[in-house]
This record gives sequence, C-alpha cells and structure tokens, in this order.
Amino acid sequence: MVLLLSYFQIVFPAKISNQPLEDILNDVSLVCLGSLGDLTLAYDAGKAAGYLLKKEGYDAYVVGVLDTLSLDDKEPFHRVNNSAYITAHVYSLFSKGLLSAGIIPIFDGRVIDKEIIYSLNTRNATYPIVVETESEKEKLDKYKGSIILKDELEGYIDRVKLFWNLKEVDVEAIRMKILKNSIIWLGGEEKIYVNQIFRNDGLIIFSKDILGYARDVLEGYEPATGRKPW
Repeated sequence: MVLLLSYFQIVFPAKISNQPLEDILNDVSLVCLGSLGDLTLAYDAGKAAGYLLKKEGYDAYVVGVLDTLSLDDKEPFHRVNNSAYITAHVYSLFSKGLLSAGIIPIFDGRVIDKEIIYSLNTRNATYPIVVETESEKEKLDKYKGSIILKDELEGYIDRVKLFWNLKEVDVEAIRMKILKNSIIWLGGEEKIYVNQIFRNDGLIIFSKDILGYARDVLEGYEPATGRKPW
C-alpha cells in the first residue's frame, strides 16, 4: 500500500487551487457567503466548489485569508464578514463541504485575525494554514492545526491528499439558492444594486442572474433574507 501511494504521489503530484471563489461558483464570492441569511448554505457552497475542483483534478483549495471585512478593504469580495465569529463559522462549514468532495481546505496565513484563530480552534476547524516565512509561522503558535511553509505545501498535500469524490452535485441549484438567500435589503431607495456593497440603501444582490427574483423582492412577493456583512 505504501509503495502504491508513493507511486501515485510521483505520477500525480499535488494540484492546489487558489482561484477566487466567484471564479469557481459564478458570482458566489466569500462576502456573498458572509451575507447569507442561512449560513449553513456555506457547506453546500463548499460541496459544489469541491465537486467542480475535483473534476478539474485539484487536490486542495486555498479558501481565503484569516481576516475580517472592513470598509477600507481593497479586496472586499475576498473577505466574509466583519465578524470574526461569522467568518470562522462560514470557513468551517465551507471547508467541511470541500472535504465531502475530496478537496483539502487550506487557509491563507498572510493576514491573521487572532479572534478568527480562536473561533476556528473552538470549532475544531483546524485545517492547514500556509505561510511564507518562519516568523509568520511563529505568530500562529496558538493555532491547533498544521502550519505549513509555502515552499513545503505541495509535498504536504501529496502526503495527505484525498482519493474520494462526489459522483453528482446540482451546482446550479446550489448557486441560485445561495444568491437568493444572500439578497440584502438596506431600506430607503427601492433600487437594485449588483455587487455594490458598503451602500447605505437599496437592494444589494451578487449576480445579474437573479434580477427577476430581486424585482419580486422589491415588490414584496419574496423576502430579502440576506444580512449586511459590513
């Protein structure tokens, strides 16, 4: 068995994705997940993303940075929420979804919020964190999971890669459910805004694909179940 595993590790070296989530699940970003009224849908997002990644031959996925959303973020769609608790909860659920599809979740340790680390520890969501230097590694001494140097990441994933996969996932149904559940009504002007977060009024959606549904929300036929993440 050891020889067989070694053979597969040599012939099929680890393949790791760090694509933005919205490039995998069209229009579903991390901040979209952080806006969900039903946060458990983050698990479904991980399952769908993992299913697609596995089909492309990936073994692991860099979920995101360990940082919260702030109003001055240059990459707000690559953050989950301004709450460390909610960020850790979404990361935990999303990572479990990835695992169900045979994809190893990895956290990006370039930016560290200690409250997120604490929340991940309390949830036993201690998936590998990748860092670039030993000094960054030392800052994570309270983390209960593995901390891997970037140069050693591929070898690490080679040793722990998962060999199962999901046979079939209705990715589009999951995507639409998430996009509808993350619609945010801020009050005031009855106008629809696509991906224009940090606003003070209007209806915020994360995809033009649900414009018709969003109009039904404005007209009172459907609820706006999303929650403001900033």
